[in-house]
Amino acid sequence: MSNKLFKTEIPFYIAFLFVCVFILLQSPLAPYAKSTNGVDSSVFIYSARQILNGQIMYKDIVDHKGPFLYLINVIALLIFNGKFIGIWIFEIISLFMASIMMYKTALFFAGKFSSFLAVVTALLSLVPLLVGGNLTEEWALPFISIAMYIFIAYLKDNKPFNIVRLLVLSITFALVFMIQVKLVAVWAGFGIGLLIKWTVEKKYKELIRNLSFLLLFTLLFSLPFFLYFHFNKALSDAIYLVFSYNMFEYSPQTVIFTLKRCFKVLAGVYWLSVIPFTMVIWMFLREKTKINVSIFLAFIFTSLGCSLGPRFPHYFMIFAPLLIIPYSYILEIIKENFPKAKYIYVLILFLFYNYYPAIIQAQNISDNYSEKGFCIDEVSPPSIMKMLNNMIIQNTKPGDKILVNGYQSSVYLSSDRTCATRFPYPLRSSLMTKYYVAETQKALPKLIIKGAIVNSWENSLDNLLNDKYQLIPSNIKGIEIWKLKE
Repeated sequence: MSNKLFKTEIPFYIAFLFVCVFILLQSPLAPYAKSTNGVDSSVFIYSARQILNGQIMYKDIVDHKGPFLYLINVIALLIFNGKFIGIWIFEIISLFMASIMMYKTALFFAGKFSSFLAVVTALLSLVPLLVGGNLTEEWALPFISIAMYIFIAYLKDNKPFNIVRLLVLSITFALVFMIQVKLVAVWAGFGIGLLIKWTVEKKYKELIRNLSFLLLFTLLFSLPFFLYFHFNKALSDAIYLVFSYNMFEYSPQTVIFTLKRCFKVLAGVYWLSVIPFTMVIWMFLREKTKINVSIFLAFIFTSLGCSLGPRFPHYFMIFAPLLIIPYSYILEIIKENFPKAKYIYVLILFLFYNYYPAIIQAQNISDNYSEKGFCIDEVSPPSIMKMLNNMIIQNTKPGDKILVNGYQSSVYLSSDRTCATRFPYPLRSSLMTKYYVAETQKALPKLIIKGAIVNSWENSLDNLLNDKYQLIPSNIKGIEIWKLKE
């Protein structure tokens, strides 16, 4: 890229950074935000804190995401002296990197102006999905975007897979795999597309060379993680939780159900989300080129990836890098067919797509900085959390262990107390049935908190509560606080 070209794109990059900050101002981790931290984010931060205190992930703390996700949180807390703002700054950097790579990819399909608008539209589609921030799929976006650029540069611009590009593809694959297994859909889609291409063209030497280097680099880069867990006697636990549990136990949904959900959720939870998907199908049916086949497969495999798990909208964040392709096509088609007023029509479509998520985001930011806080599912509002923290501090000492019998892991962070079991929140797993009650009975935490507002997992602790604990009178509606009898 020449200096002249770079200078012309600086305003675009500044705009991307502004949009990234705008999107992440809904996060409870943002400076001076008043909302309660989300469930997933709380578990990641709590796990990172415990790792910094010498505990081993999957052995001493049980969660089912990949190790690189916790490492991100560990590094952010370490650099910023335990302050949550470090994670928020990392989020901005991550999303900004993704936006730049998405823009470079969009340039293969459209001009600069259309590419810029396509990326902003794809970023704003994250507004209803990135609720609370510090979510698994969010951290995968820059690596997915880098890999997409390399794949499309090869298919669209014939840029060869040299050693450096194969190394980058391997590293990004390994990192995303070690964030969560189901997020590697882009590699699966484009990889199968390339296998078809090389097989049809009988380029077996190129196929074997590229696969060999990809496998070698992926294994070499993953080796330190395997060795770390092996020497800490946690490798079997890590493999079970990161791979087996996610693939086979985490409430998979049908493909048809997922595809239906894509149209509703993806681009802002309104009917315009149909347009980019229709455009991809139209591209595929209109001209079955190798790149269109690969893009179509990437969309299909991403849909499959989103079907692995319960009904959480944030899974669909990984579509954002793919969305820039149909958005670019749409905007470029308008420019070509309306030459006299191309920018007016493009801007009208841009505003038509983005007015809704922009308005929703403005409301999210307003709520995040108000006393009531931003409403996140399964999380108590700040007023309830303040009362609950006061009760915990009054009835425990620093270093005492407590147990939240539900998904409200933010209690551990706000009260600065540790969980009495290895489970900072309940997994839908046989592990819970086997160990949860036994570990609680052995630890006998000073307080056990349960109730509708913290989504109590089940009544498996009722016998223990009635035998060894007494209910503390409380004005906190919907929450029971049980204290260990003296």
